[in-house]
Amino acid sequence: MTTTRTVAEGIRNVLDYLLNADIAAYISPVSEQGTRVSWHATDPGAPFLVGRGDPTLEDYQRWVRSGAYSAILFDGSLLQITYEVEEGEVSGHRLAYVPCPYRLDRDLVRQEPILDVVDLHVAAEPTNMVLHSAIRFDFDPGAAAPGHPAAHLTINSADCRIACAAPMHIGRFTDFIFRHFYPDLWQAHLPFFSRSSTRDAGARTLTDDERNNPHLFWG
Repeated sequence: MTTTRTVAEGIRNVLDYLLNADIAAYISPVSEQGTRVSWHATDPGAPFLVGRGDPTLEDYQRWVRSGAYSAILFDGSLLQITYEVEEGEVSGHRLAYVPCPYRLDRDLVRQEPILDVVDLHVAAEPTNMVLHSAIRFDFDPGAAAPGHPAAHLTINSADCRIACAAPMHIGRFTDFIFRHFYPDLWQAHLPFFSRSSTRDAGARTLTDDERNNPHLFWG
């Protein structure tokens, strides 16, 4: 049986490992409120999503300023981890990786307020941004419809929703992120990343139509 407590404990284990391994520069305390497991924002009154479009530099700055993240990685990228748990199972999730808009000095990320470091780049080289796309694994069965799979990957565009086999376990999510975007770190910490990378957070959700189109499937 899945509970908010077990989900929160799994997230804490991941975040603690990333911090102790110097992969994360900062982590936020895990929050359990009602059916939701997320992060403790430093400014909970700040809006999370201002629009429905793709993430911008302003979104990144607002998320860092308000503490709307689970972890800031060593390069300034964000992990945002939120699960909903109802009736003993995961009923929704938002698992996002938001690359830092600039290539930051990794020592400065740990020594100075990260937004001060970003502002230095904005002032000195405003057009030298890194054009990496944020990616997000969502599970929202209540919104499932043609073109909007219950479990899906969003990448490059808010309208790009690639069907996924199932809701994603935190271990599989972190394994995916580091396997594809930080392969050297993934290889160096392979025992950790592989430990729960074979688990799902719920039953398979692909429809017949989604199976007949490009989708993400895992065994």
